[in-house]
Amino acid sequence: MFIFIGTGRTRRCHRNLQEPATARDDSGGHNIMKLGVSSWRMNAARFGVVRYTDYLVSAMSRRLSSDDSITLFAPLPITPPVKSQGAPIYQRTIGPRLTNAVWENLILPFFASDMDVLFGPSYTLPLLSPGKKVVCIHSVNEAEKGQHSFWYDLTYGLKYRLSCKVADRVIVNSQSTKDRVVSYYGIPPEKIDVIWLGVDEKFQPLEGEHADEKNRDTRVQYIGGDRPYVLFVGTMSARRNIPILIKAFANAKHKHDLPHALFLVGQNREDIPIEQLAKDAGIEDSVVHFGGTFEQHGGIIPIYNAADLFVMPANTEGFSLTLPEAMACGVPAITSASSSLGEVANGYAYTLDFIKEDNLSSAIAEVLTDRELHQQLRARGLERAKGLRWDECARKTLEVLRQVAES
Repeated sequence: MFIFIGTGRTRRCHRNLQEPATARDDSGGHNIMKLGVSSWRMNAARFGVVRYTDYLVSAMSRRLSSDDSITLFAPLPITPPVKSQGAPIYQRTIGPRLTNAVWENLILPFFASDMDVLFGPSYTLPLLSPGKKVVCIHSVNEAEKGQHSFWYDLTYGLKYRLSCKVADRVIVNSQSTKDRVVSYYGIPPEKIDVIWLGVDEKFQPLEGEHADEKNRDTRVQYIGGDRPYVLFVGTMSARRNIPILIKAFANAKHKHDLPHALFLVGQNREDIPIEQLAKDAGIEDSVVHFGGTFEQHGGIIPIYNAADLFVMPANTEGFSLTLPEAMACGVPAITSASSSLGEVANGYAYTLDFIKEDNLSSAIAEVLTDRELHQQLRARGLERAKGLRWDECARKTLEVLRQVAES
């Protein structure tokens, strides 16, 4: 027998009064919408799907009218709160947390029953809730054999598949992800909407008379000296080919006598032996790993700006937020031509059909030693990033949510 005793606490997320925002009313004569968001992941660091939820919800509030509302349901207080740019954003803390699956399936439906539509921005929805629901799937990595444990595939893979089946609509971030959701989850293609993610306007090249000095200060702060670096940003994982990146960088560095360091930014949840890999490759003094977090995600902008090259070495990936962020800061990028990465990068970055140690090493050396190519990739990346904006992502997402709410 399950017994729950308690009340939810609702708190409004305040707008930053020093940065007044002009709301863009996308209601278009529609009924007032009460949007609920399953936000159990929002207590984690603002990476990946958590950052997606943060940026998207804030951007949606700007496009909604003041009569509409967004309620973030979470088992713990969301800190820092998501900033409203227009319509009110309410945070409702409901507990007990229990496990994420139990909380989302037994606790959340009761408190979210008065919402016009419930949005699951990170793969899952309450499976037995009778209300209208939309889920976002960012990748189908469990489709790749050996990427996760058998238990992960059995539990998370099943939850994601069932969430897609009970949802009224499914949002994905690329055509590649849509194709995988259709083939792996068995979801009809007409039920799926492709909506690209965005890049925050704060991500841009550092310019002005003190730009060089600021970039030098960033290198000294993080690398320990004023030396150029090749950058990776993201969770360290074998799927993202971090061991291959270290070896490829070492080969390029030795062969071309490059002065660069390799700077890896992100949590190492899989305990990849970064230090040992660097030592084995003979570059233990040239690999720096920063696994910390930033008070605000914008704190990573100086790190992008001070880089000579950004590498996203995964062959299978959902829509990587870090790739367009690097491009927006004017950093040339190397990545895979396949999956969602290729949809973003083909024609705008140095892309490889399938990343391996030898071709990645050659690509790193070529971009760092060919100044003309370096500048061309910088310009193309900036052009690409201009077409990826959270405001457009919010507009298209709200279209789907309204269609479901009013159906």
